[in-house]
This record gives sequence, structure tokens and C-alpha cells, in this order.
Amino acid sequence: MDEVLTKQKIQELHALVKDGDRIAIVLQDDPDPDALSSAMALRTLLGRNKLTTPIFSFTPVTRPENCKMVRLLEIEVEAADTEILRGFDKIAMVDVQPPYFGGRLEHTDIVIDHHPGYASSNAAFEDIRTRYGSTATIMTEYLMCAGERISERLATALLYGVRSDTVTMSRRVTDDDWQAFIHLYPLANYNLIQQIDRPEFPVPFARVIARVMSRLEVQNGLIVLNLGRVERDHLIVQMAELCLQFEGAEWVAVAGKLGPNLVVAVRNPGLGRANAGELVRRLFGAIGSAGGHRHMAKAVIPLSLWRKNGHGTRDREIEERLRLFLAAELGREAEPGESRPSNGQQQE
Repeated sequence: MDEVLTKQKIQELHALVKDGDRIAIVLQDDPDPDALSSAMALRTLLGRNKLTTPIFSFTPVTRPENCKMVRLLEIEVEAADTEILRGFDKIAMVDVQPPYFGGRLEHTDIVIDHHPGYASSNAAFEDIRTRYGSTATIMTEYLMCAGERISERLATALLYGVRSDTVTMSRRVTDDDWQAFIHLYPLANYNLIQQIDRPEFPVPFARVIARVMSRLEVQNGLIVLNLGRVERDHLIVQMAELCLQFEGAEWVAVAGKLGPNLVVAVRNPGLGRANAGELVRRLFGAIGSAGGHRHMAKAVIPLSLWRKNGHGTRDREIEERLRLFLAAELGREAEPGESRPSNGQQQE
């Protein structure tokens, strides 16, 4: 734990935030446990409550376990839009960085994150620690160095955030992550964590599985499936995680149409140097929102831009095109002339 750096950052943060400031904490779309717990910790560090410092996301929490976390820990996440956020004195974000939002955010004042691959922002306060396994680790370190009391509710959220982003302390774990885990464990409610770990899945998930499993095949370690039109984002993610369990699967990409967007979830076992987050940014960053971690990533691509690039939107067409893109990017066999999509440029 870099106590000197963290204490310096705490001083900078408190110097930036005035007592009367209304602060919005903005999270990535469909926030995950690391983001949710880090937002709670930042609010505690600033001595704020949900009225003066609400938590926002442009899209709601959808994954079953994350929904259960929000419900059991009574975390309120409000719907964001650009106009609403203009009314706040300061904008903070945790577990994400300004480029992710494109034009949805006009400015940012506070950025705390652990993800690599983003360009530096113009935020007045910025603390990016890419070697950490989770942003919840950074926030736990802040609270420890500030001498803040960590309530059972906050400790439970932060512990689940650390566990979630490090895949139960098995991926990208540093000494700092272990220190945070050890500090939080006796303070947290592990019965609640066990309940969060066992989410209930909706019946539509079984119907989706029945519809697409006949098309599942592993080609050179790659599985690609398109679910077609879905009602919830988490069905895409859960299918990707399920597919990774099949024998021979080294990379998985599962897509689905959600509203006006094509959502693509990418997974790998997290072994070796392969990085799913970097892969989806290379493939889809020019035409959508794309990013993630070494073993899990997601892209959200407007279907209008997908079509503008000359790609078909029928279910099988999407599936075949994604297979070509990923196979080429991963150095496998692909048809001559295929390349990754770019904004407004046809790739036929």
C-alpha cells in the first residue's frame, strides 16, 4: 500500500471539493460490483449522502447478481442524461474514464480507476492505478489511510467488488488487493455475499439457450454465437460465460441486439498474455463503446453504424461477420480482404 501517495491524493481530493458542491458520481453502462462499491466508498470518503452525491449510470444494472447486490445492499443508481448532469457542480467517475462516454459527458472533475488503455483526461483530480486488480482496492486504501470507519454494508460491497474484478482473487492480484481483502473480510457480511453469488435467472435465459445451442461449435478454440433480439444485456453476458466452459474453448464472443445496439460480450480464461479488453477496443472502438479486462470485455455498437460499415444485421450474418473479425484478430484463418470495422468505412 502506497500510503504516502494515497494520503497526498486524499488531500488533493478534499481541496478540490467544496462543502456546498453537489457531486454526481457517474458509472459505466450497466455498472458492475467494482464500480458500485467504489461509488459508495467515494461518497463515504467525501462525507456525503445520496442526496448531495447521487450515483448515476446511463443504463441500468441488469446482470442478475449485480441486481441482487443493488437490492440487498440498498444501492440507488439513478438514470443519467447529459442535461441532468449539467446541474451538478462537479462530476466524478470511478472504475471508468472519460473517453468511455464519448459526447455524453461535457466535463469531468474526478477520475479514479484501474483500467489501462485510456488516454489521459483533463480532470482536475485523476488517480489511475493500472497495476491494481480492482478500483475497490484503491478506494479501500483511501478509506484506510483516511482513518474512515468502514460500515458492514460498505465493507460487504467493497469485498464483493474486489472479489468480482479479480475473479475470487485469481486474476491480476497484487499485494494491495490482498491487503484490501484482508482488511475488509472481518468487516463484511459474508452471508449477504453468498446470497449475491447465487442469483436467480429468468426463464427467458433457458429459452435463449435452447434456441442457439444447436449452432454452437468450437473452431480453432473460438466460439461465436449471436442470440438475436434480447430484452436484457445480462443474457448475452451469461451465455458468453456459459460457452467458455465447453471443452476446447479459448475465446468466446456472444452477441445480441438490445434496443438500437449490437452488444458483444467477449471472454477468455484469463491465461497467458491475451487481453479481451484490448481486443474489443481494436475491433470495435471506432464504431462503438468498447473495453474491459484481460479475460472479459464488452462492446456496444449502434446498429446504424454497423449497417453503415456494410455489415448485414440478420442473425446469421452478424454471427458470421463476428467470427471473421475475431478469427483474423486472433491470427486464425479468415477470408482474404476482411478487416476490422472502422467508423463509416465499408469493409466489404
